[in-house]
Amino acid sequence: MKNRSLTVLFLLAFSGILYAQETEETNNNNIRKPYWRSASEFIFSFGAVEAKGGPEVVEDIDVNPIVRFTCFFHLQEQLHYDFNKNVGVFTGLGIRNVGMINDLNDSIKAKQRVYSLGLPVAIKFGNLPNKFSVAVGGEVELFFHYKQKVFYDDEKFKKTEWFSDKVNLVNPSVFLDINSGRGAYVRFKYYLIDFLVEDKQSIKIDGEPYYYFPESSKMFYVSIGTTVKAFGKKKSKKASESINTASLL
Repeated sequence: MKNRSLTVLFLLAFSGILYAQETEETNNNNIRKPYWRSASEFIFSFGAVEAKGGPEVVEDIDVNPIVRFTCFFHLQEQLHYDFNKNVGVFTGLGIRNVGMINDLNDSIKAKQRVYSLGLPVAIKFGNLPNKFSVAVGGEVELFFHYKQKVFYDDEKFKKTEWFSDKVNLVNPSVFLDINSGRGAYVRFKYYLIDFLVEDKQSIKIDGEPYYYFPESSKMFYVSIGTTVKAFGKKKSKKASESINTASLL
């Protein structure tokens, strides 16, 4: 009886080990199949602006950038393909809220932001099964909704526009992602062309125009984000119990 019990325990343990090995082999085989991940990020953006302006006489103004923080609304669906355990690529589609805040003088602050629809393409290197990698890529973004807020002393003036001519409608960028093994990443991103269109800015204070001509308005950001598996199948309860039984034995 004792020998029979030991035999049963041995068979259970052996079947559990075989199942675990089979699952690992299946995962290794799936490394060459495309898979989806969902990403979101907290963005710290700012700009480098050189401009002319003034209430009456147009002259060089000292534009002081302010870091802009935003956590809503940023969502990206990424389609990944790994050539092997160390090299892969990804693309996808995402929406995010980016922009800049600038002090135009001692009393005027301008907040200008857009919602964008982006298409990234990147190559990644690292330990991909453990999700540790560095990705280098580029992205093209469509700035489809523009919002402007101007603060003058205690007053606020705002406007919104769809597909506004005050920003460059399509803006390419380059980025670098550093991904940790737990799904978190840090991104450095630089936009290649000016954020603002120089001769299309419209700033009014109590109905009076304040002339603002940004000759250069480069934007970049640093973000902290996370990625999670998307559209994945959950392991069955029975499979989880088999693996747990094997590990206990």
